[in-house]
Amino acid sequence: MFEKSKYCLVNGCFTVKKALILVVLLIAVFVGEVLLFDNNSHSQNNKPLIAVTSYPLYEITHKLIGEKIEINKLIPYGAETHTYMPSVKTMSGILEADLFIYNGLGIEPWIKQDYHNALDMSKHVKLNENHECDEHHEGHNHDEDADPHYWLDLNNMISMTKVIQEKLNSNYPEHKTLVDANAHIYINELQVLESSFKSRLKVCKRDEIVVNHNAFGYLASNYNFQVHSVTGLSPDEQVSAKKMKEITDLVRDENIKVIFFESFVSSKVAQTISKETGASVESLQPLANVTQAEAKQGYVFIMRENLEKLSTALECE
Repeated sequence: MFEKSKYCLVNGCFTVKKALILVVLLIAVFVGEVLLFDNNSHSQNNKPLIAVTSYPLYEITHKLIGEKIEINKLIPYGAETHTYMPSVKTMSGILEADLFIYNGLGIEPWIKQDYHNALDMSKHVKLNENHECDEHHEGHNHDEDADPHYWLDLNNMISMTKVIQEKLNSNYPEHKTLVDANAHIYINELQVLESSFKSRLKVCKRDEIVVNHNAFGYLASNYNFQVHSVTGLSPDEQVSAKKMKEITDLVRDENIKVIFFESFVSSKVAQTISKETGASVESLQPLANVTQAEAKQGYVFIMRENLEKLSTALECE
């Protein structure tokens, strides 16, 4: 009797164990189905799809038609745009989109082919020549001999909005009224912002800033100040001892009080110069990409923060 009870107890334990394994397998299947549904949300919700690369392109498209169209931002929030490399799955998503909008000028080096649905925004804006190409980018393309951070020119952002507006109206004429109304509102916001920059940076005691990465040439040329950068157009370039000494001496000799660095780039170089000179360290957002929290604030809000920091550093009236 004792032996039979023992066997039943053991057999019962074995049955419970099998049941637990079955439950785990069922949960795994359920999670897999949920993930599959999420990854194929475009096919499930039947919305038209637009793919974009950088944050400014996403913001404009979302402002104009976001409530009607699914917009796939290929570069994840928080990723450093210059060094990001997409997965094969991400690249395949470009072909599924009705429209693919990207920056051009080498910002997305992983775009190796022409896409039938592509809009290269660099072809539709006013570009500044990049005089650092020979120094920092040996073997560069002639097409890339321009500063790619063109979205920091507010007039370019207005032009970009108009180009996307026209493209959306062509692709989705049923939403033209909505797109035109939203474009009008957003362009007005950008025009007000541009007026604020022009007014706030008109009269300043200083006319130069120091940054770790040369992303702010458009602002400098539009509002009459100079940018001294530790690296060129790519923030991941190696910093030479000669360049560090040159910038450190400049900060000390000119009594520059603020050194800017990008929010997605290490502040180590800026901190080193700060220790040598006593200058403070502050972040400046070039807006190629943002965090999710910043995305909720929006381009105009972040640019106003940039304006406040620039106005302080340049000691403007």
